[in-house]
Amino acid sequence: MSTAKEWATSRDGARIGWERVGEGSPLLVIHGGARAGKHYRALAEGLAASHTVLLMDRRGRGLSHPEVCPDLETALDDVGAVLKASGAECVFGHSAGAVLALEAARRFPIRALAVYEPPLLEAGLPLEWVPAFEAALAADDSARAFLLLARGLKMGVPAWLPDWVARLPLSLMMHTAEGREMAALLETIPADLKLAHATRSADYAHIRARTLILSGSESPDYLRKAAERLRTLIPNAQSVELPGQAHNAPDMTAPAEVAKVLSDFLAEASS
Repeated sequence: MSTAKEWATSRDGARIGWERVGEGSPLLVIHGGARAGKHYRALAEGLAASHTVLLMDRRGRGLSHPEVCPDLETALDDVGAVLKASGAECVFGHSAGAVLALEAARRFPIRALAVYEPPLLEAGLPLEWVPAFEAALAADDSARAFLLLARGLKMGVPAWLPDWVARLPLSLMMHTAEGREMAALLETIPADLKLAHATRSADYAHIRARTLILSGSESPDYLRKAAERLRTLIPNAQSVELPGQAHNAPDMTAPAEVAKVLSDFLAEASS
């Protein structure tokens, strides 16, 4: 399986990098919040036999410009630069990356679009936790910030578990290499929230690409409602719900399963 690192230059001169995995028709993967391209390598490996998978790093991560993206237009310039350099006409986005993929499909000649659980304001994306989260970041309390994020988005931390119990392993993790990486990625979350505020899901009714909307049966209601809203808005959309899966199926719990669904969709879209 071939791999390589490549870069393109965005409109403002920033370098945007990605890891190229596999051989075949190109597929751009846009990662989710508090993630980077490398977290989707297992997904890429599941597609590598038939696709050249481009694991893009959005700004503030890995191979790309070190500062986070200031606004939606700049983020779209970055995606456009990668699409132009790679020749990709197929895009998969996860979570915040799915929002960016939807916006890209309105602006660029994308033939096939797949998204996994984009958080949409109109579907009830919870935001009450954000001020406390930003205060925790300002105080350099990454364990509290992570807990607030997970609880606020209803992911990964049981509601019945007391905060002080949940914080113990998080505080220990933040002293590891993995924890330090997570602490750095948490700093990118405010920029992703700006992306969500800059979009209107009604605009996605103008998307003409063949579209696959993916969700997990165990994901929070607001994400499943977002998937249903998109299915009714986008003219050429189909939807698939993965039984027993939640929000992190593409990057953590079921990358092979997601890769199989994507592979089947992309084959159908190219026929």
